[in-house]
Amino acid sequence: MAAAHPVRTSWAVLRRRGGLVVFPLLGAAQILLIGSAAAAPVVLNGTDGAGPGTVAALVAGYLALGFGLTVSTAAMTRAVADVLDGTPARYGANLRASIAGWRRLLGWSLLSSTVLVAARQLERVPVVGELLDDVVGVAWSLATYLVLPGIVLDDLPIREAARRSGRLLRTTFRRQVFGSLWIALPLGLAVLGGLVAVMLAIESNRPGPAVVTAVLAGLLLAAALLVGATVSGIFRTVLYREAVAEQA
Repeated sequence: MAAAHPVRTSWAVLRRRGGLVVFPLLGAAQILLIGSAAAAPVVLNGTDGAGPGTVAALVAGYLALGFGLTVSTAAMTRAVADVLDGTPARYGANLRASIAGWRRLLGWSLLSSTVLVAARQLERVPVVGELLDDVVGVAWSLATYLVLPGIVLDDLPIREAARRSGRLLRTTFRRQVFGSLWIALPLGLAVLGGLVAVMLAIESNRPGPAVVTAVLAGLLLAAALLVGATVSGIFRTVLYREAVAEQA
């Protein structure tokens, strides 16, 4: 399986182990629960009444969410590696193993979150602030794309995993960019088709079909996001394994 193109391999892994969608679902649940809890003070007090406690809740929620998503992504990375090795994808065992290695995952989560928050501050720079924010964000995402697989699969320290990810970028850049585009394309077309169907139903001036179509389009959007997140996670693991094997 690993000899095929990484995108084809990723879709093949999903077809064989559809249960991998449980990890993006876990991430979505965390976004809903932690995000709601962190935003509750703002909703209750309003932006005008936001004090230090509200700000602290938002910061804590942001960091907790980043850590939770990192753990679920690490568990998915382990499960995908199991599938690529021809062994059963042990969802619960991989999640427990990721939780057991929480210290290194927490360190990486905090570092990544801090860098992204700092990059957002570049927006304050006159004229070119937004451009600098985008450039730094994209550069960081590309350079650190393979850090988590290095930490999880090869038990590398954060610094060494970051160095390896940077080195592998030289050989994986094209596959990383074009692979992500090929994954997003069919999902984007599915979403576009759903939106067109909703618009046509609304134009028909028939409330019943419009509501049904809107519900179906919402389900289609949710399914597309779920599949896209799953395939993207699989793709990162596949790409890392191939890149490391090529340099061996």
